[in-house]
Amino acid sequence: MDSGTAKENPESTEILTSQPADSHIDRIALYSLAAQHLSITWSQRTAEFVSYIFLIELFPASLLPSALYGFFSTLAGVLFGGNVGSLVDHPSRLKVIRINIVVAKLAVTSVYAFLLVLLTKYPTEAKLASRHINQGGHPAVWILFTLTVLSSCVMKLSDIVMSVAIERDWVTTIAAGSDARLTRLNLWMRRIDLGCKLLAPLFAGLLTSTIGNVRAAYVLCSIALGGLGFEFLWINIVWKRFPVLAADQRQQRQGADRTNSSSSPLLSSLKDWIRVSYHDWTLFIRTPIFPTSLAISLLYFTTLSFDGNMISWLKTNTYSDALISGMRGIAVCTGLAGTAIMPVLEKKIGLTRAGSWSIWSEVASLVPVVVAFYVGSKEGAKAPAWNQALLFGGVAVSRIGLWSFDLCQLKLLQKTLADHPRRNTLNGLQYALQSFLDLFKYVMVIVLSKPSEFKYTATLSLGAVVAGACLYTYYLRWERGHLVHTDWLIAMKTKLT
Repeated sequence: MDSGTAKENPESTEILTSQPADSHIDRIALYSLAAQHLSITWSQRTAEFVSYIFLIELFPASLLPSALYGFFSTLAGVLFGGNVGSLVDHPSRLKVIRINIVVAKLAVTSVYAFLLVLLTKYPTEAKLASRHINQGGHPAVWILFTLTVLSSCVMKLSDIVMSVAIERDWVTTIAAGSDARLTRLNLWMRRIDLGCKLLAPLFAGLLTSTIGNVRAAYVLCSIALGGLGFEFLWINIVWKRFPVLAADQRQQRQGADRTNSSSSPLLSSLKDWIRVSYHDWTLFIRTPIFPTSLAISLLYFTTLSFDGNMISWLKTNTYSDALISGMRGIAVCTGLAGTAIMPVLEKKIGLTRAGSWSIWSEVASLVPVVVAFYVGSKEGAKAPAWNQALLFGGVAVSRIGLWSFDLCQLKLLQKTLADHPRRNTLNGLQYALQSFLDLFKYVMVIVLSKPSEFKYTATLSLGAVVAGACLYTYYLRWERGHLVHTDWLIAMKTKLT
C-alpha cells in the first residue's frame, strides 16, 4: 500500500471493499478445506484445553507449572514463528503440509502420553511438588513435565505452519483478488476456529467429568490419530481442485528468489539465523500495516479470556469443569456473533473503521470485568451471582469486538501482502509477534502466580487492550487522513440548530 495514495484518498480501503466480485468457490474443494481445518484445529484445541485441566489436577497448589507450560510453548512461537512460516514457501508446498500434519499429530499424542504417565504413575509426587515447589520434588515428575512442555512447543510451531499455510497463504491465493471470496473464506476459517473453541472444551469437559481424566486422555488421543488419514485425503482434494495453488507456488518462489536468496528455512548457523531474522523483522516493521499487527498482538497480553491462566484461577475458586466449559462456550458463541457482525460493519462503514469500532467495543466491555475482580470477589470461593454476571458476561460480550476486529485486521493484512513475494514469512512474523506478547502474559502470571494476585494481571490486561485500541486509532488516522467525517459533524450541527 502506498502511503501517499492512502493520504490523498483516505476512502481507498472502503472503495476496495465495496467493489462487487464473484464469490463462487468450488463446493467440494471448500468443504474439503473446511473439513481438514476442522479436524486439525479440533485436535489442537482439545489438547490445549485438556492439558491445563490435567496440570491443575496434578499441581493444585500453584499456577506456576501451567504458566511455565504456556510460557515455553509461546517462547517457541516467538523465536521460530518467522522461520516456520517461511517453510510454506518450500518448493514442495503440499509436501510441507503433509509432513506438518504428521508432526502435529505426533506432538498432540506426546502431550497426552506424558501427562498420562504423570496421572497414573506419579499423581501423589506431583501434588507434593506443587505444595513445596521451591524445594523441588521427585525427579521423574519434572522430567515428564519437561517432556510435556517440549511436545507443546512442537505443537505450537506446527499450529503456526498450518495457520500460515491454510488461513493466510492458501486462502489469499484461492481468493485470486476477489474481495467477496476472501471475506467468505476468512469467515469459514474463523467460524471453524471458534466452533472448535466452543465444542472441543465442552466435549473434553464432558469426557473428564464422566469417564475420568485417564480414560478421557485415551479417547482424545485416539480421535486425534484417527483423523490423520482423512486430513491427507481432504488436503489432496483441495490441492487438485484449486490448480491456482500450484501455479501461485511457482510464481511466488521465483519472486522470493529474486528478492532474497537467503530466505531458505534451512539455516546453516546461529549467525545466519540471526541475520535472516533481523532482515525479516526489519522488513515487517517497515510495512504500512505493521501498526495493526502490533495492535492485535497487544490483545494477546491478556488473562481476560478463557485460556489456561483464567481456567487455572477459576479452578482455585472452586468453579467446576462443567461451568467453566459452559461459560467458555457462551463466550465462543458471542465470538461467532462477532464474525457475523464484521461483514455488516464493513459494508456499512468500511473495513478500517469497522476495525476501530470493534476494538473500542472490546475495551468498553472489559471494564466491568476488571471491576468484578475488585468488588465482591472472594478468594478461594465463588463470588456472588451479580459479580459472576459482570465477570463472565463482560468477557463474553468482549468476544464480539475481539473477533470482529480479528477479521478486520486479517483482511487488511491479506490485502496489503497479497502480492508480496515473502508474504508467508511476514505472516509468520505476525504470529511470532502475537506469541511475543502472549509470552509476556505468561511472564506476568509467573511473577503474579498467587491466585490472590490474579486481579492485578486483569488490570494490566485491560491496559494492553486500551493500548492496542489507541495504536489502531493511530493507523486509522494515518490511513484515512482523519478520524471523524467533518461533513457528518456539520450536518449534525445544522440539524440541531
